[in-house]
Amino acid sequence: MEGVGAPTGTTTRNPNHRRNQMDTEMTATQTEQTERTPENDAAEPAVFGRLVAIDPLDFDPDGGMEKLVIVDPYNHRKKREEGDTTEPDAALIASVEEVGVQQAIILRPQEGERDGQLGIVIGQRRTLAAYRVASAAAQEGQKYRKIPAIIRDDLRGVDDEALTVSMVENLHRRQASAQDDLDAAQQLALMVNAKRVPKARKARLAAAIGRTAEELDAAHKVAQMDTQTLEVLREKEVEFDWVELGDYDEVKDVSDAQVMLMRAKATDEQEGNAKRGAWKTAMQELRARKARDERVKTLTAELDEQGVQRCEWIEDWEWSTARPVDELVTAIGMPMSEQTHRETCDGHMATIDPEVAEVVWLCADWEKHDHRVAGEPVTSADDDEPDDEATAKAAAKAEAEREERRRVKVNNLAWRTARDGREAHIAEMCAEKGEAPATVKDFVMRTLIQGDHHYQHFLGSNEHGKLVARFLEDERLARLSGDIVAALVKKTASRRYWWVLFAVVAAAYEAEHMRDDAWRGEPHYHFGPSVRGGIRSHTAEWITFLAEHGYGLTDVEKETVATAEEEAKAEAKRKADRERRDQELEAEREAERVKREAEKAAAIQKTPHGDGASEEGSDTDTGTDEPEAPGAPAENGQE
Repeated sequence: MEGVGAPTGTTTRNPNHRRNQMDTEMTATQTEQTERTPENDAAEPAVFGRLVAIDPLDFDPDGGMEKLVIVDPYNHRKKREEGDTTEPDAALIASVEEVGVQQAIILRPQEGERDGQLGIVIGQRRTLAAYRVASAAAQEGQKYRKIPAIIRDDLRGVDDEALTVSMVENLHRRQASAQDDLDAAQQLALMVNAKRVPKARKARLAAAIGRTAEELDAAHKVAQMDTQTLEVLREKEVEFDWVELGDYDEVKDVSDAQVMLMRAKATDEQEGNAKRGAWKTAMQELRARKARDERVKTLTAELDEQGVQRCEWIEDWEWSTARPVDELVTAIGMPMSEQTHRETCDGHMATIDPEVAEVVWLCADWEKHDHRVAGEPVTSADDDEPDDEATAKAAAKAEAEREERRRVKVNNLAWRTARDGREAHIAEMCAEKGEAPATVKDFVMRTLIQGDHHYQHFLGSNEHGKLVARFLEDERLARLSGDIVAALVKKTASRRYWWVLFAVVAAAYEAEHMRDDAWRGEPHYHFGPSVRGGIRSHTAEWITFLAEHGYGLTDVEKETVATAEEEAKAEAKRKADRERRDQELEAEREAERVKREAEKAAAIQKTPHGDGASEEGSDTDTGTDEPEAPGAPAENGQE
């Protein structure tokens, strides 16, 4: 424990004397232990550095150039612009005043313009406490104790190692705030990135402070967070690592951001997804929401500047006096455009759809201004009252069509939003340095060997090189000429061949099976895109494959896969029903054939044989049955 144990040497100091004019009074034991001063060339290096005794008044808390000891620029508790958070508590000061500093501090020689000075790597609080005790004692002409210190010559010029040592020391101390950790990690990240430290060493430095190399890369974002946000998360016991903190700070103002990210983190942990698939998908959605929120603010300001009357967005306009203009027609049934309505109707106003960040033009009171809802039956004064049932059906049909249009608009936006995150995940997969897993190899082989018409179409499309370049992160591949392909093959290590092929296959699936409307199903090539078939099996297969390799599905992708599975089950049921009916018909035909055969056999058995018939005929008729010729005279003269 700091300040506990046998006392160190003591010194009486006149504050007006220079450092080299000190009179030192020390015990025999302490003299033997600390007679090797920094200036003594005969000091022997210890296993972990040189043990010396430091005068507390040789320390400058403000880091000036005059004193021997300063706080190392890469100390974990380094002073920041808002002030040094390092402050010795009263108990530590009392302990140092009573028995001195008992745990040696760690110093390292400085370089450059501070050559000759020593920087505190570990022990800033102890040194500051000793400095205050010594300052008070010197003012009163009293004795004070020196500070035991170990000089680490091996840390000279090795800034990342020094910072790591400092962080390990202070990692579990109460006085080291979260902001101290973040600032120090930011410095460490900048150093290792600037010096292009090998990944293995970077990982080792990160592990020494209980972090990962990925967290070090994110530390510069986290260090910019405000302290209040960090404290709120700490009070709520929200456990985000530095990568997650940096992401959260980016979207913290989006509604439900914290809840969404906590659920995503839990999902990744439950599924053992080390690639943070659910987290990245949640971040993609939150970034899209943030962009939409900013777009809504911009549109609102523009409408206000133009003096357009606004109202709040309503999910269901059926029960409101206001109605979107695109759902209305004129009194004679003509379509209503925004321009026509603005020029002819006093009820012209606007709202903003927050889900798609678009202006929706309204009529404040469509019935008052003699408009009709599209799809409702038209009646004249001479007509009978419309049938209530027919009116209800027409209204329900119109409402269903409006709801479908809105669903298509929202899902189209969600599908396009998901593309960025999905393609980023594919690029991460393609960047893997090791051998591709068997599942990837199998997928690539099936696609290349089958070579269906979709894949052939992709090879001849403009998307070919563009997407391959995106996934392999090489813009030159956008033009897949012979020389560029040859250069790619030459520079690619053999263990990476499968990943390059996977990039081509992934590009084919994205281009052919993940278009903007792929979630709606196959467009009908004869009756037009408004007539839809089922979702392509390739679309569901691709989404499922990515999910199995760490990608977190968005809601619209989950819905697409679920719909495809339902369609596959329905198709399997229809196929089974057809096979059953075919089997039943075949059984009926077989039964009919057997019946006919049986009847035929029975008929044959009932028919007399040829020989028997001849014998019967001989007993009853020995003449001929030939008819008489017409006009022949009858026998005996009779006619």
